[in-house]
Amino acid sequence: MLKLVQTMAVVGMFLLVPAAAHAADLVLPKENVYFSNNKPLSGEVVRIYATVANASQNDVRARVRFSVSGVQVGEVQPITVLAAKSSTVFVDWTPSEGYYPIEVSVINPDIGDENQDNNTANMVDFIVDLDTDSDGIFDSIDMDDDNDGVEDGLERIKGSNPLKTDTDGDGVNDGVDEFPNDPAEKYDNDKDGIGNNTDPDNDNDGVLNGDDPAPFDPLISRKESPPEPKKSKPVATPEKIVAAEPLPAPVPEPEQPQEPEYTIEDVTYTFPNADEAVYTIDVSIAKSRTSWNTYAFDVLGGDPTFLYLWDFGDGNYAQNIDTTHTFPGSGEYSVTLSVTDAAGGLGTATEHISIGFWNIGNFTLKLVVGVLSLFGVVLAGYLIRQTFFERKKPSVS
Repeated sequence: MLKLVQTMAVVGMFLLVPAAAHAADLVLPKENVYFSNNKPLSGEVVRIYATVANASQNDVRARVRFSVSGVQVGEVQPITVLAAKSSTVFVDWTPSEGYYPIEVSVINPDIGDENQDNNTANMVDFIVDLDTDSDGIFDSIDMDDDNDGVEDGLERIKGSNPLKTDTDGDGVNDGVDEFPNDPAEKYDNDKDGIGNNTDPDNDNDGVLNGDDPAPFDPLISRKESPPEPKKSKPVATPEKIVAAEPLPAPVPEPEQPQEPEYTIEDVTYTFPNADEAVYTIDVSIAKSRTSWNTYAFDVLGGDPTFLYLWDFGDGNYAQNIDTTHTFPGSGEYSVTLSVTDAAGGLGTATEHISIGFWNIGNFTLKLVVGVLSLFGVVLAGYLIRQTFFERKKPSVS
C-alpha cells in the first residue's frame, strides 16, 4: 500500500510540473482599463480599452469580456499576448445618462492561468452626464442647466422646469416670463401679481384699460383732444423742366486673364528605415473584433499629422489612422503599423491576429455544414424508403 502511494505521488509530480511550466499569468489591473473620453455625454460613443499583460514566459491566447451593469458590451474579444508582453483590445459603447459599474475580465486562457485573482478589473460609478444647454458645462456642475437665466434651485422652488427654457410653452423664456407656469400670462406691468391679460388696470392708475389712453403708463390717464390743425391754401408750384442726361459711353469689358497650366506631379511618401530615423515615435495597436474575420484597429499614441501605413499580413494595406479590415479567411496574421512624421521620426508596432476555422461566421464552414446536413437528410430519406419497401414485400412461405 505504501509503495502504491509513493508511486502515485511521483506520477503526480511528473504531471503537475509540466502543467505548471506551461501555465500563464495574465494580468489586468484597474489602471489598464481606460476610455476614449473620461467624461462622456449621453449618446456619445465611448471606446473602452483594456491592456492585458503577460507575466509568464509562455505565449497565451485568451478572451476579454466587457460588461456594463452586468450586461456584456459588444463581442467577447479574442486576444493573443506574447510572453512578457502586453496587448490591447477595445469595444465601443453608447451610454445614456447615469452612473455605471464597469467590469472587464480575462477569460478562457488556452494554457491555464496560475493566478486568476488578477484577471478582472472593476470600476464603480462611471459617470455619463448631460449638457442640456450645450454650454460646455455638465449638468452635474452647471447652476443653470437650461441657460434661461434662472438658477436650477430657484426654478425648483418656483415649480418651473430647470431643463426647459420655456416651461409653459408660451414663447417667452423662463428668465423673462413672470408667470413661467401659466401659458396664458407672460408679464405683470404694475407688479401687482395679476398678469396683464387678466388685470383690468395694467398700470394701476385707477383708470381701466379700456378708458386709459396709455394703459401701461400710470402718468397718462385722461384722453386729451388734439388741437385741430389750421387749414392753409394750397400753393401751386410751377413744374421744372429737367433736361435729359446724355447716356454714358459703353465701357469695354476687360479681357479675362488666361489661367496658367499646372502639371500634377506624383508625390511619393516614404518611411525612413530604422537606422535612418531621427527619433522613435512610441505607438501601439488596439484592436476589436467586429465579426468572425473583421477587425477594427486603433492607434494608441498617434497624431493626425503623422503618416500611417498598415500592413495586414495578407497582401493588403491601408493608410488611415483608424481602420477596419476583413481578412480573407482563417489563419494567423501579423499586422504591422508604421508611423512617421515630418521631422523624420519613426514608430512601428505589431499585433498578432488569430482567426479560427471553427466559427459560425466562417462561410466555408457554413457551406460544409450545409452540404453534410443535406447529405444526412437524403441518407435518412433513403433509409426510410428502403425500410418502407422491405415491409411491403410479400413474405415467401
